[in-house]
Amino acid sequence: MAVPTSAWIALSVEVDDEIAEVVANFLVEQGAPGVLTETEAAHARVEAPFPTVTQTEVVAALEHYLASLGEIVPAALAATLDVRAIPEVDWDALWRRHHRPVAVGRRLLVAPPWDVPSAAGREVLVVEPGMAFGTGQHATTRGCLEAIESALEAHPIRSALDVGTGSGVLALALSRLGVGRVVALDVDPAVVPLARANLARNGAGRVVLLAGPLAAVRGCFDFVVANLLADAVVAEVGALTRAVGPGGRLVLSGLLADQLRAVRAAYPTWRVTETRAEDAWRTLTLVREA
Repeated sequence: MAVPTSAWIALSVEVDDEIAEVVANFLVEQGAPGVLTETEAAHARVEAPFPTVTQTEVVAALEHYLASLGEIVPAALAATLDVRAIPEVDWDALWRRHHRPVAVGRRLLVAPPWDVPSAAGREVLVVEPGMAFGTGQHATTRGCLEAIESALEAHPIRSALDVGTGSGVLALALSRLGVGRVVALDVDPAVVPLARANLARNGAGRVVLLAGPLAAVRGCFDFVVANLLADAVVAEVGALTRAVGPGGRLVLSGLLADQLRAVRAAYPTWRVTETRAEDAWRTLTLVREA
């Protein structure tokens, strides 16, 4: 691809709709200050701005990501990339337009700080979008929030562990919905200040935030939620199993539909009580068989 002469480029990707959100999240992780997604029928165009000097690096990273994703979702292999020069744009305004309030389930609503609506009968979770995952825009976050709501409607939860907390939104939901003891964990110490700020913004400062591996967590919990990826869910089967107390429940997300068989095989002593589906993503709620 030719290198545009302007200071910024727009990198656009034509993809199947089922992978548009994960491609958008990948571009944010690569440093895009905002991502726009336009969907028509089963196709989507995902566009993000980058400094021109980063074009070669970003395009190579995206091509590698799509090739890897294509091993799981073949539609990724049909994606097409395009780069064009763009004038100066107010990316902050575009970023704000992309992040809108999202109602989840019957009792929750996730909103950015600049657009907090009145929502009678819902717990409003105000989350600052940033480099940490978890703004309510992704299907896996919504699936976990719905699973949390469902679990609390079925049984009281005294203690909960949020593995891979990111923005802290799941830990926040647990706390705001009445769980007395909530621990939030992430392997990346850089996200802990972001999660702490979100929790403090919502009056959930009592949530315990930890950085480090799951194996370092001591004790058991009534409820454990792990919004990771399938490989991590399988790799952490021992630690996740140990973290769930007798009669407790385990929620696993970040799973694509065709990964469920491998995940289920890794948890042979667990029974799936709920499966939530949105697009290609699945969220499982499990209990251990007696």
